[in-house]
Amino acid sequence: MWRAWISRRPVLQTVMRAGCSSRRGLAEITTPRPAMAAVATQVKGRPEIRRNKEQPWAVMDGNEAAAYVAYQMSDISFIYPISPATSMGEHMDKWAAQGRKNILGQVVDVNMMQSEAGAAGALHGAAAAGTLTSTFTASQGLLLMIPNMYLLAGELMPTVFHVSARTVSKHALSIFNDHSDVMATRQTGFSMLCSGSVQEVMDLGVAAHISALKSRLPFLHFFDGFRTSAEMSKIRVMPPEDIQQIFPYEQVKEHLHKYALNPNSPSIRGTGQRPDIFFQTTVAANRYYNQCPEAVEETFEEIAALTGRKYGLFSYHGSPEADRVAVCMGSASKTLQETVDYLNSQGEKTGVVTVHLYRPWSTKHFLGVLPESVNKIAVLDKTREDGAAGMPLFLDVNVTMSDLGRQSLITGGQYGLASKEFTPAMAKGVFDNLKAPEPKMRYVIGIEDDVMQTHLPYGENIRTTPETTRQCVFWGLGSDGTIGANKTAIKTIGLNTDMNAQGHFVYDSHKGDGVTVSHLRFGPEEIKSEYTIQNDADYLSCNHPSYVYKYEMLEPLKEHGIFVLNSPWESLDQMESKLPARIKNEIAEKKLRFYNIDATAIAQKVGLGKRVNMIMQAAFYGLAGVLPPDEAVTLMKKSIEKQYSHKGPKVIEMNHRAVDATMENLTEIKYPESWLTTTQGGSRPGSGNVMKPEFITNIMDPVLALEGDKLPVSAFEPGGYQPTETTKYEKRGIAPAIPVWKPDACTQCNYCAIVCPHAVIRPFLLTKDENKKIPPGFEARKAKGGAEIAGYHYTIQISPFDCTGCEVCVQTCPDDALYMAPFSEVAENQAPHWDYAISLPERGEIGDKYTVKGSQFMKPLFEFSGACAGCGETPYLKLATQLFGERMVIANASGCSSVWGGTSTTIPFATNKEGRGPAWGRSLFEDNAEYGFGMMLATKQRRLKLRQEISAALLEMELPDKLKNLFNSYLQYYDNPDKCDEVSSAIITEFKTMDVDKLEPILRAIYEQHDMLRTQSHWMVGGDGWAYDIGYGGLDHVFSRGENVNILVLDTEMYSNTGGQVSKATQLSTVAKFAAKGKRQIKKDLGLCAMQYENVYVASVALGANMNQCVQAFKEAEHFNGTSLIIAYAPCIDWGIEMKGMMNEMKQAVDSGYWSLYRYDPRRTEKGLNPFQLDSKKIKADLEVYLDGQNRFQQLKRSDKEIAGQLHEHLSVDIHHKHDKLMKMSMDNYELLEHLKNLLGETTDSEKIVVLYGSETGNSAALADVFASELKRRGLHPKCLAMDDFDFDDLPKQDKVFCVVATCGQGEFPGNCREFWKQVSDKNLPEDYLKDVKFAIFGMCDSSYVYYNSAAKSFHERFQQLGASSVMPLGYGDEKEEDRYETGWNDWLPELWNELGTDPPSQELLPPTYDVTLDASGLTVPDVVVPMGAKLIPVTKNVVLTPPDYDRDIRHYEFDLGGSGFSYSVGDCLGIYPHNNKEEVLKFLDDYQLHSNTVLSVQDTQGRKDPLPENTTVSQLFTEVLDIFGKPARRFYETLAIAAKDEKEKAELDFLLSKDGKDKMKEMTKETVTYADLLRKYPSTKLSLEYLLDQITRIRPRLYSIASSSEMYNDILHLCIVKDDWVTPGGRYREGLCTRYLQGLSQGSTPDLVAGKMNAAGINIPDTQTPPYVMVALGTGIAPMRAMIQEREVARIRGESVGPMALFFGARYKRTDYTYGDEFEEWHSSGKGVLTTLSTAFSRDQAHKIYVQHRISEYPELIYDYLWRKKGYFYLCGPAGNVPPSVRKAVVEAFVSQGGHSPEEADKMVTQMQIEGRYNVEAW
Repeated sequence: MWRAWISRRPVLQTVMRAGCSSRRGLAEITTPRPAMAAVATQVKGRPEIRRNKEQPWAVMDGNEAAAYVAYQMSDISFIYPISPATSMGEHMDKWAAQGRKNILGQVVDVNMMQSEAGAAGALHGAAAAGTLTSTFTASQGLLLMIPNMYLLAGELMPTVFHVSARTVSKHALSIFNDHSDVMATRQTGFSMLCSGSVQEVMDLGVAAHISALKSRLPFLHFFDGFRTSAEMSKIRVMPPEDIQQIFPYEQVKEHLHKYALNPNSPSIRGTGQRPDIFFQTTVAANRYYNQCPEAVEETFEEIAALTGRKYGLFSYHGSPEADRVAVCMGSASKTLQETVDYLNSQGEKTGVVTVHLYRPWSTKHFLGVLPESVNKIAVLDKTREDGAAGMPLFLDVNVTMSDLGRQSLITGGQYGLASKEFTPAMAKGVFDNLKAPEPKMRYVIGIEDDVMQTHLPYGENIRTTPETTRQCVFWGLGSDGTIGANKTAIKTIGLNTDMNAQGHFVYDSHKGDGVTVSHLRFGPEEIKSEYTIQNDADYLSCNHPSYVYKYEMLEPLKEHGIFVLNSPWESLDQMESKLPARIKNEIAEKKLRFYNIDATAIAQKVGLGKRVNMIMQAAFYGLAGVLPPDEAVTLMKKSIEKQYSHKGPKVIEMNHRAVDATMENLTEIKYPESWLTTTQGGSRPGSGNVMKPEFITNIMDPVLALEGDKLPVSAFEPGGYQPTETTKYEKRGIAPAIPVWKPDACTQCNYCAIVCPHAVIRPFLLTKDENKKIPPGFEARKAKGGAEIAGYHYTIQISPFDCTGCEVCVQTCPDDALYMAPFSEVAENQAPHWDYAISLPERGEIGDKYTVKGSQFMKPLFEFSGACAGCGETPYLKLATQLFGERMVIANASGCSSVWGGTSTTIPFATNKEGRGPAWGRSLFEDNAEYGFGMMLATKQRRLKLRQEISAALLEMELPDKLKNLFNSYLQYYDNPDKCDEVSSAIITEFKTMDVDKLEPILRAIYEQHDMLRTQSHWMVGGDGWAYDIGYGGLDHVFSRGENVNILVLDTEMYSNTGGQVSKATQLSTVAKFAAKGKRQIKKDLGLCAMQYENVYVASVALGANMNQCVQAFKEAEHFNGTSLIIAYAPCIDWGIEMKGMMNEMKQAVDSGYWSLYRYDPRRTEKGLNPFQLDSKKIKADLEVYLDGQNRFQQLKRSDKEIAGQLHEHLSVDIHHKHDKLMKMSMDNYELLEHLKNLLGETTDSEKIVVLYGSETGNSAALADVFASELKRRGLHPKCLAMDDFDFDDLPKQDKVFCVVATCGQGEFPGNCREFWKQVSDKNLPEDYLKDVKFAIFGMCDSSYVYYNSAAKSFHERFQQLGASSVMPLGYGDEKEEDRYETGWNDWLPELWNELGTDPPSQELLPPTYDVTLDASGLTVPDVVVPMGAKLIPVTKNVVLTPPDYDRDIRHYEFDLGGSGFSYSVGDCLGIYPHNNKEEVLKFLDDYQLHSNTVLSVQDTQGRKDPLPENTTVSQLFTEVLDIFGKPARRFYETLAIAAKDEKEKAELDFLLSKDGKDKMKEMTKETVTYADLLRKYPSTKLSLEYLLDQITRIRPRLYSIASSSEMYNDILHLCIVKDDWVTPGGRYREGLCTRYLQGLSQGSTPDLVAGKMNAAGINIPDTQTPPYVMVALGTGIAPMRAMIQEREVARIRGESVGPMALFFGARYKRTDYTYGDEFEEWHSSGKGVLTTLSTAFSRDQAHKIYVQHRISEYPELIYDYLWRKKGYFYLCGPAGNVPPSVRKAVVEAFVSQGGHSPEEADKMVTQMQIEGRYNVEAW
């Protein structure tokens, strides 16, 4: 067989001559055996036509057939992608790129335009200039062409539009077929020719082009989208030389060239006409329309002479004596023909009239085919015109019959809207209706209209397909290759046998990994079955085991048919337990031959991943008997070699091995008879017993089960409205493997969650009680981070049945804390973990949501979409919904994002706990900007009206005080999203306390509009095809208006939704569809276009390259009160990459300069700053390496290496040019001057200074930026950039280098400084490399890390080794400090200024950042200020523990947490917000001449996350908020120096700030000088209240270790606190603010309330009570140890296994300092209690001092055994200084003496314990 095929190749070359230089891309064509003699036919008025009786066979779809004929007869073609017409343009572009010539001897000039309207306009111009033109479109695309269609018809210009007819969007978008689009154009004057099969597309397509030239009219050639356009069919191809025989060359001259616009024979067209002549000119063209039918008929005759295939303008099929006839167009005619044959074989007399030429309508030709015997006619329209008396074709037939006076009963039916199946059973129903006594005159067929009862009933399925036709059904997964394999099978069988072949493919609406169903038919007779296989299928395969639970797959299988399942259930026992009972019943009832194969395992074994197509295809060939097995395998392997040749021999070999392994592993399941009646079997995993809303059970579930055809009209809400948050009920379970979390390796960065395309992996925070209730196997660890997550446990959970298995999270995780595990092994165990996690309260308010980590604690309001696995677009929209989803309104352009965002029934947009979430709508592809703009303006107008009514209510009504205050606050915060939300909630709550029916009209009107109270965040979302091309005009208009809208462009650099066509966003050299030879233009710069307006916020982001920059860009864009644009780099599977690495693709793109990160913020201009910030300052990687990793660039390299090299070089030059341009844009004037001088070889006079940062979360970068700004204020000109962005070779050229460096995890360098460290640590650098450089380094880290600030230390040490001079000792910023890193920074920075000796900044006060209104009337002042994150908790006990005669005051406090929402764990701290002494505050206010009771309105102008209270009194402000008696920062001295009016005071302050005044400043610091002291000392400064708010720090919480266990005391919390007091060197007695405050609190029946917040433990506590503890406590450091002992005691009482505990306690005196000593003695009980060992060290109770380290040295065996052998935990809590190192030394010595280790080894062992979290030190 294969040899025979090879021998036929020369014949094939003859067929494809006429200049066809390449066959690639055209469906395989073969000529029959043997070649037949030529036959001559004479057609009237034409030369003799010669043809071969047999034309070559080919297997192709309708779109390829249309493109084939269009290519042959076009000079020029204009294309634009739209489903399902897109592939026609792709074929045209591909053939043109291959240099293929048409029958005119030319390569067609194929041009992609920016829209369908653009394509029509360009075609109009090309036709006007005299060329043969064509285009391809569908649906809305065709409607956009209508204006030009009128022009083309009006100007009598021959052209052809090939249309894959598709539904026009109405209440919903549908990409499927009906005739609503073409029917909307019937009034344009185009002739309309309809094809009903792939063969007809070939033949009638030729007729359309030729008839257009003959008639001088434009033609619209249409056929059914998908049903015909995508149907694979074996057809006869009309070779080019045959087309040449009938092509009307003379008409090209007469009807086209003659009328072309040409200055050599000038004419005018397109003039403006008045009413006097327009009508006449229009009617003058009528003769062309009258002649058109004859021209088409003549062309049909020529085609018949050429091919033997006869067509009429109307074709009749059926009984010549028919009494009943159906009339229709398109593919349904074939189904009707089958049905007519079936009915007539039963003795009935029926027929069908197929309409080919619909316009112009020819009455003569219609009546010419209609039998005289017909008295009843059913006209079937595949369109719907709501409100019309009849549908278009129905009206045409009625008029025809009426005009001629033929009395017939004519019914009108509508069928097949949006590709609704039209089956033989339905066709029979149409004929049955005609013979009814009272036929239904108007009806719909194929649905149940139980509302208006317009539907026509029909009966059971009937078989009209010939018995010799084999029918096969293949259920596949969207990404497993099934469709491609079946298309190959059709070609293989069709071209290697005498059988006819047909393939139709059904897809669900998921963008990726959706279900596919392939319907294949093979047989010797003509296949007319234009519908899916309904019954009598011979073969059915299922490629995914989950389908047996979801779908009624086996219904079409006939008795004794073959069923092949891909599943891991290889034994009968497994089948018994896994297969549902209904499947077993049906297998047994139909006596099916049942086979199983674990194709997934084979595919993974041979390296094919989840692509099981070849394995299942091999099973088909082996079982179906369509071809002899040996021959089938040979052909399969040949097709593999051809199909995958571009992917290399390795891929070919893998597929060959897969084929060979198939039959060896294919197992027939011999099932028992009991399957016929069994009720036992498996159930769908993951479905659980979840309560589902009615919409899910009544609509979504049937639709997902592919049973939507059975739903009646009454099930649906008119208008297309659907609920959100439905995807969570889908539970597809399609991933072959899913991620599993390794908690002990996790640093809790949340990177895995932010990158997850489907929101299936999320972090959760659990309280202690929630952590006790976790299901078995659920893993959680103590939450790491700031005070906001104190007391919580942290977990990462995966939704196993929603995961797509893309692996993006695993690839992105920096800690190797995730791995992929087989779905079948872990999914069912993980499911209850996810269910429990999502049942927990939402805790998004915890932490800062505008950070990478904090954002991921927000619930994604976009989850479980149907996007492709690893989609690069969805993470951005998911992030947006996490940040502000509760107020989002989204206008979504058609495209990928509208498919995965708005597929009917499966809606991924979700709601928060208050039921709020994104509102989403889609208009069209081209008008999304206008659509979103309109929505925004409507919202704006409605809210303005509401604001006016609230203002009127305040002016005209006597309102209750509370409502009045709320209304005032609403007006104040009208445009502040967070504040407005808070006030709006309060207004709604207040209204609900009122009787709404009795409200005054104005108040009722306000209440009825309460859903408009809150601000709304309007977003326009779409891809680059919309933003760069078809929708750019609208987008540009939105830019120009400056309104507050946000635009998110998901830039995949191609039309992803239609298969990867080129757009203006496509980069130079990319091979994409419509750019088969590589794009030859540079990518359009959309960001620069927007920036030109200068009032648009613009950001370019790439999540995988810089997560923090991306989060900040979204925050800045949404907060910007104007138009914002975010362009997001979104890798796409069409790039030819592995999507699991898509985040790394983003990073490589940025590192190579291919993609730039930047932010353009017009607000910065107002502050005198450069609005443009370049966030990717350096090209760090080789562009070619990036390009080589993507098939879209590699394709050109493989096909034309030389051209690829030239284009890549051009691209590299352009990228560097653009980077240069962006660098210049980001520079301030001085930087730009310096840059230009360097280019000219000149030098600048000033110092070269650079501020470098290494930052992972953005904190170091932000601090470096602030520092650089301060340097600029002092007259210096530093550069500020990430270390890896700095040109290392310039480092020795710098005069001063300042570094701000974070340390990550356990000593890791941040991602943006690793390359710099690699360079600076190069051992080949000379020792004097930096001899001329001065430097200073500030490190940022968490002191709980073992390698505290190790990165900064490493840089500091290395700079010194290279000869650099340190200006300052290394600075340390500690995240554990009260003010985090700012504490260390504020201590270090003043010293740096002194050392640098720089000029002070400009001596003028910057504007204050708070606006204060005094005596603000009508404002409600809270009784007490409760800081953000704090709660008011009562003090229930305040007891002194020390004797009265002792000079130290140690107290025991108890607090009742009941009702506060707080919980705590061992090791946590309680942060207490103290108040200043009221008397001292009043005295200060009196001195400062401020009235204590004055009510203030305080407005933040900087958008702080936690601003000062808005409504307060002066007294409250200085008592509860401002730390007026706290230690002033240097900045306050600087402010006073500027403000001082007295020269003496100013001089004194200047001196203090100088280097010479350093000692005096230290002296004042030791005297604990306060803000109040300075304001009194320097009265001439007299700062205004606004400046005081800026300058005086807020009262910070004081943290105290909790001294109790909640296991023992439930909601009661204990603290043990020693009073903080001292005497200054000057003899002044001072008291700590918090301990003084706490001492004065009352207890008892009316206890005082304290504002407190929980802070996470700084120590690690094991999850069980079994590990040994070694506890070392000094003084009040006993507090956490007491809690640990209590918790273990409770566990012991409960009968749990508890490990040993040793306590080493140190203090001065046993009598006075042995805090809780009695308790410890009782718990010890001489070693019999829970406290196994108790050893005390009271240093002053004996002559020689004994400390805890001495006691530890007494127990070396215990220390070594507990800590090393038994992997116990060590805890030290006490003062810093000498204690921690002394204790560590004692532990090391124990390891040395007991373990035989060297001191160095022992020290490393202790360090390892620290890394593992088993050596914990809390020192102060």
